[in-house]
Amino acid sequence: MPRRQPGSSLTAARELYQEITNDPSARPLVVASWQRSIEYQVKSSCIDAPYLENPNLDSPLAKAALPILSALHEQLADDPVSTMVTDRNGVVLSRTVSHQALTTRLNRVQLAPGHVFAERYVGTNGIGTALASGRPVMIAGSQHYVEALRDFHCAAVPILHPTRRTLLGAFNLTTARQGSAGMLMALARSVAGQIESEIAAISSRRERALFQDYMDACSSVRPGPVLAINRDVVMMNEQLRSAVTGTDHYALLDHAREIADDPRFEGTRSIALPSGRIAELRVSRSRREESDAGTIFRVRVIGRPQSGPVASAGSTRSGLGLVGSSPRWLSAVAETEAAFVAGSWLHLVGEAGAGKRTLIEALHRAKGAGRRLERVEAPLSESTHATEQWLRNVRELLAEPSNVVVLRDVHLLAAHLRQQLRSLLTHLDTTATGQLIMTSQPSMVTTDDVLDRLCDASVEVPPLRHRYGDIEHLVRFFLLKYRPSGESSCSPDALTMLQRCPWPENVRQLESVIRGLARRPSVRILRVEDLPPECRVSSHKVLTTIEALERDAILRGLMDRNSNVQRTAQDLGISRATMYRKMRRYGIVPSSLT
Repeated sequence: MPRRQPGSSLTAARELYQEITNDPSARPLVVASWQRSIEYQVKSSCIDAPYLENPNLDSPLAKAALPILSALHEQLADDPVSTMVTDRNGVVLSRTVSHQALTTRLNRVQLAPGHVFAERYVGTNGIGTALASGRPVMIAGSQHYVEALRDFHCAAVPILHPTRRTLLGAFNLTTARQGSAGMLMALARSVAGQIESEIAAISSRRERALFQDYMDACSSVRPGPVLAINRDVVMMNEQLRSAVTGTDHYALLDHAREIADDPRFEGTRSIALPSGRIAELRVSRSRREESDAGTIFRVRVIGRPQSGPVASAGSTRSGLGLVGSSPRWLSAVAETEAAFVAGSWLHLVGEAGAGKRTLIEALHRAKGAGRRLERVEAPLSESTHATEQWLRNVRELLAEPSNVVVLRDVHLLAAHLRQQLRSLLTHLDTTATGQLIMTSQPSMVTTDDVLDRLCDASVEVPPLRHRYGDIEHLVRFFLLKYRPSGESSCSPDALTMLQRCPWPENVRQLESVIRGLARRPSVRILRVEDLPPECRVSSHKVLTTIEALERDAILRGLMDRNSNVQRTAQDLGISRATMYRKMRRYGIVPSSLT
């Protein structure tokens, strides 16, 4: 590999990349990594690894790896070798090193717990390249993209889930000494294998514990329908299978997964099913050996399926101009309307794009005669002057009884500002103030939030994926909005695909898709082949701009190659293993593309 150090400019990095590609000894894996680093526009002249406070050490990966790293640390004694484990995003979860000089050098390049060493931030390096390629990799000296890392030799091995074979993270050995690359890689492979074996053991113990609690629930005096779920397993008895079918079945599982992902929740939750019935879920956690093995749901289904839609599209608008007839949406609208009309302080919870702002504005237009709607965003700065001015503004707006004051996205407020806002609101006389409406995202709100308790009512606006039956109405509404002539329609197959999409950005994303299609004059009937790539995935994850571009490139490649994964991977210049990993990450199912 060439030894010349590139300058700080991207041009210098490209010049060195040209030398690497012309070097017969250069490995394709390293060349591909350098190419990605240039595309990410990583600065080769400085290290810039983002820092994540309090990385998750409660995951199966961390629980399996930390004892192994601790034992290995004792064996290596004062050798100038550092061991570390990262999650799949490149966040360093743990690092062990007893050599003082090496510790100092690693700290200087931010190779420490909490820092993110993904390629998009640090360029070619052992951790990032192993995660990006899905293969064991040795990055030594000048093979590193960033100059500050070129004194190190790193052997990194991906860690995969023992059964699903999905990427969990990576194990990395780093040293400043030149030695046997083969020995270093052999040790890294061995330790990664030990970690995977321990993850398998932990998973097995967890699943056995979940199965035991599931069987106990099924064999109780009055068992009824029972569901058990964790990250890897779904179990249900015959009573549940026969009681909940069709779209109700999928809606119930979707709700159950979301509840299971919140380890704080236990108790009872009632959810409205697409058929109009109510499912009452009694939630309990399966905990063994101080570990969360999964969640047990005892289910009671209330009511009978409706023979048709719960309500017609026209009647659900109730003069508010809102579209939708799903039970959860209608319930959220009714509860919000009741609080608004009564002038109660309200906390409106919902994911981004779910329709919180639309609901408030519709109520103000229909029911807010004589009242002024005032929207207040979170302050852009956390300086004392900015926060004091923001609080003063809130106080002045609430001092006018005719105002409806909307504090948007209170989950974005810093802790000290939340405390000051709480103090301000606590000392206000609610009978002589304007109406307060706060909006938040559910993943950011705790169940015992004091701000929430200051409100008279709290309403959760359901995400679009829980409003399966409303998608057809929304598609028609947006088509008419952006094609007022009414000349556009949606084919049944395209509508089915739109209804299967998880819509991580909710109604806002659906509107964006329909708006884009409506602007294409050649499209009169929306067909499956007209839909953008984002409608052909099953992932609920909200993607960054770069991730969305990568997802779309993979989807278009698969569609052009008739879902041939191998040929698409070759076209994109990535390995088949990486291709499959990225497909799992983005929820891409090749069979759904043809």
